[in-house]
This record gives sequence, C-alpha cells and structure tokens, in this order.
Amino acid sequence: MFIMTDMDLDNDMMALGRQIREARKQRGLRQADIAKLISIRRQIVSELERGVYKGSLSRAMEVLRAMGLRLVLEPVRFPTLEELSDE
Repeated sequence: MFIMTDMDLDNDMMALGRQIREARKQRGLRQADIAKLISIRRQIVSELERGVYKGSLSRAMEVLRAMGLRLVLEPVRFPTLEELSDE
C-alpha cells in the first residue's frame, strides 16, 4: 500500500506556493493587492506562497481565481502490488 507522508504533502505545498508567488510577481502584484481584492488578510497569501497554509481549500481557491489561476489535478502513479512485493 502506498501511503502519502507529511513530507510529500509539505513538498507539494511548497511547490504550489512557489508557483503562486511566481505568477503573482509576473502579474506585477503585491500580496496586499491580492488580499485586498478578495478581502482577506495578506498573511493568508503569504502562507500560501510559503507552503505553510493550513486553512480551507475554498479560501486557497479564491486566491488562485483572483490571480487568474486554476488548480489542475493529475494522477499520481502508485506502485503495483508486484513492485511492492519485489521490495
């Protein structure tokens, strides 16, 4: 059985944060600009960008929409039973 670890989640959140930061900077926006646009605290944008945000997914989606971004999911390849039994 494949189990996602906290380390995997941390890496994914940090990667998402880097992409959000890059997109914001490319658009010439400040964290405060995004926060004001959707009436949230600037710290939420900062937490998202640093990959430490622990709030709701709907709030994160608001930030993405405000920046003209969308979240796209892709499947993760899990090892087969055969591959696991070879270990």
